[in-house]
Formats: sequence, structure tokens, C-alpha cells
Amino acid sequence: MAEGMNKRIEPEKETDKNRAKSFSKKKATSKTGALKNEIEKVTNDLNELKDKYLRTVAEFENYKKRRERDITDIINRANEEICLELLPVIDDFERSLNSKAKKKSYKILEQGVRLIYQKLISVLKKQGIEAIEAVGQPFDPQIHAAIMQVDDKEKPSSIIVDEALKGYRLKEKVLRFSQVVVNK
Repeated sequence: MAEGMNKRIEPEKETDKNRAKSFSKKKATSKTGALKNEIEKVTNDLNELKDKYLRTVAEFENYKKRRERDITDIINRANEEICLELLPVIDDFERSLNSKAKKKSYKILEQGVRLIYQKLISVLKKQGIEAIEAVGQPFDPQIHAAIMQVDDKEKPSSIIVDEALKGYRLKEKVLRFSQVVVNK
């Protein structure tokens, strides 16, 4: 009877082992399936992120191109406006050069040129360009460039006594420094 019992137990152990192996295989298969699903999900997420990234880069490139075009258009429009304002000055110069009055009197020619000059200065002022005052002013290296010094005892030190070339500024920015003669 003892032998019979042992035989019964052994087949049951075999069955338990088979069950454990079967359960292990099922568990491993379900783990593999879950991992495959997880890998597939991560791959899909990665592909979505890649697509979003590529779209964002393309949108940014388009934005940069649009911005450059807009800036170029603004500059071109500003240049057109200035040129349109300068055309009447050119017309006046042409009329003055073709005038029959130039043969009769230089005084009339001078008056015409003076009017054209005033018109040009007016156009530049509209654009924010103004001459820098220099003669009689204290020397300021932010807006003046000294090209020479003189010793005039009648005038205070560091005062501009003459201007060789007029300076201009656009709003607050110096376009060209005044080239000046300064008293020691």
C-alpha cells in the first residue's frame, strides 16, 4: 500500500509540475504580450512626438521666412515714402537748371536753390533728421568730432568756434558727427 501511495503522489507531483510549467508559460506569454503592447504604445507615442516636432520645426521656419518678408516690406515701404517725398525736390532742381532765368540773373538762381534747400530740409525733418548745432556750443564727443584746435583767448575753452562739416541725427541716433574746430 505504501508503494501505491507513492505512485499516486508522484503522478500528482508531475501534474503539479506540468501545471506550474503551463502557468509559467501562460504568465511568460502574457508578460511578453504586455511588453509587446507597451513597446508598440511607446513606438506610437514616439512617432507622434516626431511628427509634432517636425511640424513645429516647419512652422517655425515658415514663421522666420514670413518675418523676414515682413521686415523687408516695411523697409521697402519706408524707402518708397522717403523717395516719394524727395521727388519734388529733384523736380525743383531740374526746373531750376532748365530755367531761362539762370542766364539773366544769378540772384534768381540763388533764390531758387535756397527754396529747394529749404524744401529738402523740410522733407528730412519730417523723417526725423535734424542738423546738430555746433558753433558756439561746448564740445561734446558724443555728437562732435574735433578735427582741429585753435587758441582764441577771447572765447572760453572747449567751445566750438567753427564747423567744417555739419552733423546730423535721426531722432536720438547720430547719423554723422559734426566735424568741428575747438578752442583750447
